[in-house]
Amino acid sequence: MPVFIGILILLVPAVVLIGWLGLQVKAPSFPSIDTPPPPDRIPLPADLPGPVLKHVRAIFGETMPEVQSAIVTGRAKLVFMGIPMPARFHFYYDTARKSHYHDIQVTWFKKPILRVHERFLDGKAMLDLPFGRVENDPYTNAAAWQGFWSETLAWVPAIVFATPQVRWEAIDDSSARMLLPNADDEEAFTVNFNADNGLMSDINTMRYADSKSGQRQTWTNHIQQWSRIGDQLIPTLAQTKWNDDPPWATWEIEQVVFNVDVSARFVQFGGDVSEL
Repeated sequence: MPVFIGILILLVPAVVLIGWLGLQVKAPSFPSIDTPPPPDRIPLPADLPGPVLKHVRAIFGETMPEVQSAIVTGRAKLVFMGIPMPARFHFYYDTARKSHYHDIQVTWFKKPILRVHERFLDGKAMLDLPFGRVENDPYTNAAAWQGFWSETLAWVPAIVFATPQVRWEAIDDSSARMLLPNADDEEAFTVNFNADNGLMSDINTMRYADSKSGQRQTWTNHIQQWSRIGDQLIPTLAQTKWNDDPPWATWEIEQVVFNVDVSARFVQFGGDVSEL
């Protein structure tokens, strides 16, 4: 028995160390998606507040792409129960239906070990998470609606600026409120912009954090780096956090593809789809 205990004492730290080391290896990138021809260009929206117009011109120029759908691909670091985990993701967006699908893979030594699916379709969210499934919960639906607009504002902004139901109100020379269609005023975003280059620096709102508490919390997305992908500037590095907690997610964008067929991804919940 003492020998067994001694072996166990040696093995447990070794297993823990190997487990920890596997989570320090960055997730591999997904293969690149074939890029369709460049989209048509359409006029910028009229009557935007000063800081918003400056931002739009900085990322688009004098016209913007006409976007019907998009896939955003990248890698992430996600913190779950205090443990940072490497991940990679495909995020899909359907402009007409104002819907998104998140397909996230957590990796260990570059191998997928955990998968998260989130579909927000026609106003209803469905999530498969490590601790179970959440489906058509009113708090989750509201949070997913905000998630759609915050993500597209950052990574596929042509969707936001081509939607006349999204309203903007100036706060000052470097910030504005974005009021969402079919949402309470409390769910509006406060968007801040860099005073020098006009680019968006962070997005803040009050958002439901889970399906149980029924209490909105402060949700912040801070942009750390802008890079050019194709013909457009994109926030290629950003962090997300709740309240004053440390960031729970760091997003690294590697590819944004416009006007690809995403219909199969929205029809099928879970698993893989043919276009990838």
